Amino acid sequence: MGPPGERATRGRAVVEKPFGSDVASARSLDASLRDAFGNDRIFRIDHYLGKESVEGIQTLRFYNQLFEPLWNRHHISKIELTLAEQSGTEGRAGFYDGVGAIRDVLQNHMMQIVA
Repeated sequence: MGPPGERATRGRAVVEKPFGSDVASARSLDASLRDAFGNDRIFRIDHYLGKESVEGIQTLRFYNQLFEPLWNRHHISKIELTLAEQSGTEGRAGFYDGVGAIRDVLQNHMMQIVA
């Protein structure tokens, strides 16, 4: 990439969400990324979707002949998730201070499981 303001002609940007400290800073960062790479070459990801436990939910539902026909709105009245971590923030305190545990764990990871 060349001087500031010049769009990259090669490569891609992979951005793990969340980024920015609020809506305004996230929009500003996103605009800078789009200016530098173009929206078609930016990949916004969340590493949590690749966790085996999250992937296993889809496998359990769609590839299991017992659950697949029953796991829908007609047979399930509610879903309850429990965040049961036995460990604290050991080694992650700086991360949680900067990003926030609620923003990372609840807003992202728990809601991805619900989705």
